[in-house]
Amino acid sequence: MKKNYLFPHRFKAIGWVVTGITLAATIAFFVASICYDWNPDLKMPALFDDDPLGFLSDEGKDPGLFKMADCSIFTFILIFMTIGLILVGFSREKVEDEFVRQLRERSLVWATLVSAAVFLFGTLTIYGMVYMYFAYSIYFIFLLLFIIKFNVSLHRFNKGGENEE
Repeated sequence: MKKNYLFPHRFKAIGWVVTGITLAATIAFFVASICYDWNPDLKMPALFDDDPLGFLSDEGKDPGLFKMADCSIFTFILIFMTIGLILVGFSREKVEDEFVRQLRERSLVWATLVSAAVFLFGTLTIYGMVYMYFAYSIYFIFLLLFIIKFNVSLHRFNKGGENEE
C-alpha cells in the first residue's frame, strides 16, 4: 500500500507566500537593526531558561514548566521560514506520477548529500558565534537545495518533453 505524505498542491502557493513575506521581513529587520539599532525585546515560553540547573538565585523565577525567556525576532524568522519552505518543498505537483515521485526522491538524496558536505566543510572552517548561525542555516540550505534541484529537474524534463512532441 503506497502512502503519500505530501501536502495538497494548493499548499505550495501558501508556502511561497509565507516564504516571501518572511524574506521581506528578514531584510527589513536587518536593515532596521543595522541602520537604526533596533532590536525589540520579545518574550517567548521556553522549556529551558539561561539557568536550567538552578545555580543562580531563585528570585523572580517562574516555578512552572515553561519559563518566559528572552528571544529575538530571529526565532520567529526560523519558525516561519521553516513552515514556508516545508510547504513549498513537500506539496504535490499538479501531476504527481511515478516519474515525479522518482525525481523528488533523487532531488532529496542529492540535497542531503550536498548539504552534508557543506555542513562538514563549515564545521571544519567556521568557528565562534558565526558557526551557530551557520548551523541554524544548514536546515534552510538543505530545503533550498532540494526545492531548487527538484524544480530545475522538473523544468528540464517538461521542457524536453514539449520539444519531443
